[in-house]
Amino acid sequence: MTDNTAPQALPSTYLHGFAAAVVFLFPALILVLRPADGLGPGLLALAGFWVAYQQRGAAQASREEKLLYFAVCFFFLAALLVTLLGGIDDSGIKKLGKCARLLLVIPAYVFLRRVGVSLVALWYGLVAGAVIAAGVAVFEGWQTASHGRAKGITHPIIFGDIALILGVMSLAGLGWFKQRARWQVLLPLLAVSCGLLASLLSQARGGWVAIPFLGLVFLWFAQRYARARIPMWQRWAAVGVLLLSVVSAYFIPAVGVQKTVDRTVTNLTHYFQSDMTSAARATSVGTRLEMWQASWHIYQDNLLLGVGWGHYKENAQALVDAGLRHRSAAAFGHPHNQFFSAMVNGGTLAFVAILLLFLIPAKLLMDVIRRQKNADQQRLALAGLLLIVAYMSFGFSEAILERVRPVSFFAFYLAVIFAAIHTQKQLSRREPVKRKQSLSVTIIAQDEADRIEPCLQSVANWADEIIVLDSGSSDNTVEIARRYTDKVFETDWPGYGPQKQRALEKANGNWVLSIDADERVSPELRQDIDAVLTDNPECVGYRTPWAVMVYGHRMDFGRSARSPQRLFKREGARFTNAQVHEHVVLAPGKQGTLEGRLYHYTHRNYGHALQKSAKYAWLGGQKRHSAGKWGGGLPIAALRSLWNFILIYFLRLGFLDGPVGFVVAVTYAQGAFNKYAALWALRREKKQTG
Repeated sequence: MTDNTAPQALPSTYLHGFAAAVVFLFPALILVLRPADGLGPGLLALAGFWVAYQQRGAAQASREEKLLYFAVCFFFLAALLVTLLGGIDDSGIKKLGKCARLLLVIPAYVFLRRVGVSLVALWYGLVAGAVIAAGVAVFEGWQTASHGRAKGITHPIIFGDIALILGVMSLAGLGWFKQRARWQVLLPLLAVSCGLLASLLSQARGGWVAIPFLGLVFLWFAQRYARARIPMWQRWAAVGVLLLSVVSAYFIPAVGVQKTVDRTVTNLTHYFQSDMTSAARATSVGTRLEMWQASWHIYQDNLLLGVGWGHYKENAQALVDAGLRHRSAAAFGHPHNQFFSAMVNGGTLAFVAILLLFLIPAKLLMDVIRRQKNADQQRLALAGLLLIVAYMSFGFSEAILERVRPVSFFAFYLAVIFAAIHTQKQLSRREPVKRKQSLSVTIIAQDEADRIEPCLQSVANWADEIIVLDSGSSDNTVEIARRYTDKVFETDWPGYGPQKQRALEKANGNWVLSIDADERVSPELRQDIDAVLTDNPECVGYRTPWAVMVYGHRMDFGRSARSPQRLFKREGARFTNAQVHEHVVLAPGKQGTLEGRLYHYTHRNYGHALQKSAKYAWLGGQKRHSAGKWGGGLPIAALRSLWNFILIYFLRLGFLDGPVGFVVAVTYAQGAFNKYAALWALRREKKQTG
């Protein structure tokens, strides 16, 4: 998750052991020991503050880390705004305190990233947690002679939900257990069975809604990314075991699933056949449906910021008094649905915040599954994705993030999973990789004496050949280039596209990496390129994520959050003939994206930034004028400038790049105005001279 160019020093055995103990014990204790929910994340967070203090001023967070931090911080800030606008009282402070626990993700992750996460502690801890949950559930069921619901030291719904996800997350580590010993595949299977059993004995019907969604996640993972590692018979066997478990649970009277399902179906049928005054609307199912419809009414009247904490019941009662909803709609202080609760309490702002809290980490984890070939990283990402999908599913029937223990559990494993992925990524970076395909690096340059040497150093003694095309430099660019390669050519300047095509035609390697003199290949990118250029690469081209370096800061968002097509198979490839903003056209085939960054030192200073922006704006205006395009005049130029700022600074999250992000967004907005103003001026000149 970080862009550090070298693996971090190994942490002390003491700190690593402390982290491993917490990771192992947390799932085993969270359902049976009251202080455990705050103790686990709290200890990691305290250690994280200590690590952050020690590393103050060190390398900035990676793009992925910034997105993770943004997701949890935005959620908390939305909750804070709801608290402030809704009136500060004890209820609001308590709700805010629960939301604040999500902030523990950041320091806990910082600590675990520093010391590393033990996969032994993680996977065995999940199994232990699921088994203990089942033991507690069976014991409580025996004590109450089937008249009560298993709950441990928390609410039955929370007990069942957490037990279920402990078991399901364990199943993501099936391949890891198998690597240790074939018989150990029984452990995650035991864990998922125990998790399901504990959930069934808790009678947490809302949690069962998650099962089909979790099954779809497993199916997606196995179908697209684990096919080579999981034989067909094993995949069908897993489906069969799941179906058998569901059918068995339904027909075994002791667990009460059949009775619960039949009662739910009956309640739904009676609800939709009843009128507003019927008792059928006061059943468990009917009450939830009434509350959800009441929530939608309240949200529509308070779209932006909602009604604030603790005001759902009074607003629902107003709907009841008006005859719009059954009295059961005001039976509780919240609507028993995380998404409707967010919409009522904080309006669209809170709803967007909770979506971002789930979707941003989910997207990051899916990227790991798609891009990484390391099996351990994929398994960890799968476990994290299952956690998020489960919580989203739980949220349909319970305000899951407004309860202390589920929030602590979610924060804890969000930090652990992302830190574990980082640990495995650092370990894989230490493994040497030998490239199988020949590689040519092409560079075009003009008056780049102050920047081309670091560029050449980043590919020297690595690429099979380096080709430099210089277009009439007045400084010693050519002399510097000849220190690193004998393939330096001096040419005229026909434009970006034609010049890069000339360089491509001089390349002899099977593959080509086309870079500019102001770019540098990071060690991570070099390793990624070596790894994908096997005997038979699966793609014909790969995008290389940019890391734009400007004003001493690495840009991760805005216009910098792009992945240009730079690595490609030479045969069948060509560059477009564009004078500016050229691109490569590849041979037919699959395209991929690498993870390592291509550093782009785009501006020498602010003056150079203005000069470059003006140059590209003028060239862009000329290009559109030559194509006969109409720019819409100066009002359109102003609107496009405003839109560019909104797009780069807000929609593409440029504000996460700090003050530099603001300066860059304004610069791009100015460039957009200049481009269309140039088109307006050219058209005006043509009219006057025509």
